[in-house]
Amino acid sequence: MMKTQASRLHEVDGQVFDVVVIGGGIIGASTAREAAREGYSVLLAEKSDFATGASSRSSRLLHCGLRYFETPKPFRTFAAHPARLFTAVRMARQAMRCRHEFVKTAPQRVTPIEMMFPIYRNSHYLPWQVDLGFRVLQNLAPRDVPLNYRRLTRDEALAHPMGARLSNKETLHSAAIFTEYQFVWPERICVDAVLDAEEMGAVALNHTEAVLADAEGEIRSVALRHKDGGSATVGARRVLVMAGAWIDRVLKQAHPDMPRKILGTKGAHIVVKLPDDLRGKGVATVNGMEEPFYCIPQGDLHYIGPTETVYEGDPDMIRCDGDDIRFILSEAAKLFPGFGLDHADIIRTWAGVRPLTYDESQPKGARSRELHDLSGDGLPGVFAMTAGPIMTHRDAGREVAARLRKDIAPSRPAHDPLYRVRLPVPDPATPRVIEAESGYHLEDVRRAVTGEHAASLADVLYRRAGLGWRHFLTREELEPVAAILAEELGWGAERREAEITGFIDENARLFGVPGI
Repeated sequence: MMKTQASRLHEVDGQVFDVVVIGGGIIGASTAREAAREGYSVLLAEKSDFATGASSRSSRLLHCGLRYFETPKPFRTFAAHPARLFTAVRMARQAMRCRHEFVKTAPQRVTPIEMMFPIYRNSHYLPWQVDLGFRVLQNLAPRDVPLNYRRLTRDEALAHPMGARLSNKETLHSAAIFTEYQFVWPERICVDAVLDAEEMGAVALNHTEAVLADAEGEIRSVALRHKDGGSATVGARRVLVMAGAWIDRVLKQAHPDMPRKILGTKGAHIVVKLPDDLRGKGVATVNGMEEPFYCIPQGDLHYIGPTETVYEGDPDMIRCDGDDIRFILSEAAKLFPGFGLDHADIIRTWAGVRPLTYDESQPKGARSRELHDLSGDGLPGVFAMTAGPIMTHRDAGREVAARLRKDIAPSRPAHDPLYRVRLPVPDPATPRVIEAESGYHLEDVRRAVTGEHAASLADVLYRRAGLGWRHFLTREELEPVAAILAEELGWGAERREAEITGFIDENARLFGVPGI
């Protein structure tokens, strides 16, 4: 019989864990997995569902690290700030090594795509600099996951389907072509990490807010509150705040004078249908503000963006707005006039908040991943990680586990590494699917509820099945899914209808196309 969240909270009430992880995005999930692997007793708490924040709102690129070198006047900038060059190389090395590991061990979760980087005569990036940059990137990781880098001449670039639609053809010098990888299903990567952690003994709770409380000796209390009622208090030898854009809010609940750790920037995208000859092909370039800007293929669609504006609002309410759309369409018109896009071409949108490291010297935050020991800030035994991108999530978890080993010994035996790709397994006896091309069956819905912590339509269809991102589900498709949730979770007719209506409303809020 499936345990209720109330019964699971009752079981942990009063327990002392080696580690409590607050935040169930990909960094928190990976941290929980690596800590459990080391033999630490772990509790992971997420106030919403796993992977509802930045983990599901990125540009979905397992990118090679090129963007870390994309800065206005790069040679001048890096000469004036050598520490930034060191950070760029360090982050690029992390990106390339993590790219290699993930493609080799989880090929089911990535898709290779061809990307073009146009080089103009009047740009800050000279052809030899681009060649050098890619040569450096290729040498930062084993070569059996190749970049397939080559540089097209001007004529070759203009003959390429994407190059033919670029702007400023008269100043185009050449174009770099390389292989990038795209996360097919980042939410599922996060859920799989949570399940890995549980398989190694961790306790995972979603829809459960964790609030830091006082410490007695080396044990800090953490209060747990479930969204539907029910509460517990646990102790932690160490607390790891991996709450992304919510980090400062979590820390200030316990210590109002905590110095700022996060600067959030908003990344918005639009989704469009481009001509069929562009399928599988994209562009990596820079916008008018010299910030990275992409046109990325996804199936038979493309998404364009992102924006990069400082965001001080509620991360739970993030969405693409009219200003974002105007900016993206304006940049697309300047960079890709051959697309001929206008507002009517936008199929959907999305936006997220990047949890970057706060740095007074960088108005839009620092992209360097940082593990903060908060002992000096008044919270001994508490750590927080900022600017951890999804592509380096395994490496981030290992960094945290290595830091834990310096502080405390694990209370349990260690495990072998576990990075399991859990794909839905169709049941021939129940061939009905939710959506014709998904392969995700109604019995997978039951499994999501009974074994993967799903507690709502959004939990199933966004994070467990990944359908909400690529298919506008109809009420007729939602009803049999809601019926299974109602059966497993004891919903009445009113709650079942509220879930369907709520899902439709949330889909419109997250992915709708606002007017401009």
